[in-house]
Amino acid sequence: MKFTNIKLVINGISTEMDERILRRHFSAYGEVKHVVVNVKKAIAFVTFVDPSKAQISLQQQHIILGRKVEVRPAKPKVEIGKRKIFVGGLPRSITDEEFKGYFEKFGSIVDAVVIHDKETKRSRGFGFVTYEAEESANLVLRTNFHLLNNKRVEVKKVTPRQEMVPTGFGFPPYYYDPYYQTYFYVVWVPIPGFY
Repeated sequence: MKFTNIKLVINGISTEMDERILRRHFSAYGEVKHVVVNVKKAIAFVTFVDPSKAQISLQQQHIILGRKVEVRPAKPKVEIGKRKIFVGGLPRSITDEEFKGYFEKFGSIVDAVVIHDKETKRSRGFGFVTYEAEESANLVLRTNFHLLNNKRVEVKKVTPRQEMVPTGFGFPPYYYDPYYQTYFYVVWVPIPGFY
């Protein structure tokens, strides 16, 4: 099977590693098209012109500015909106294995995650499942509610952000909470006598 990925993920970069340093390092393996650096997350993306050069780079150990970094192929962007579902009302005691195990019976899963509170490490009561095939997600969505660990949970199709309908107030009907690293829908309730 021919290697076709031209984009690599570099994990564990230091604050000193900028676009110029990474470009110079990876140019030793072949022509580099783009370099994107996110120092806050200690991650960078390097895009080669030729996929064979990216493959050669993957076979090497990389030490940049005296620091060993992890290099792996980037996952290609694919439309997951029709393959991803939201699961709400999860029991707080549910494990990731139980969650994934239940939804695996509908089809092959790419990713299944229960969202946990960062401080308490307990389930926040919802999660997401991404299937390999849209048909598997549709099979789950035929029923709005499922019984998981003797608790009724609700499933819904995930709506990609670009498809969300604006509220008319000049901003989207959701906001991103960096603490929970998730999006929340905004519900506006008129307060009597406020206007």
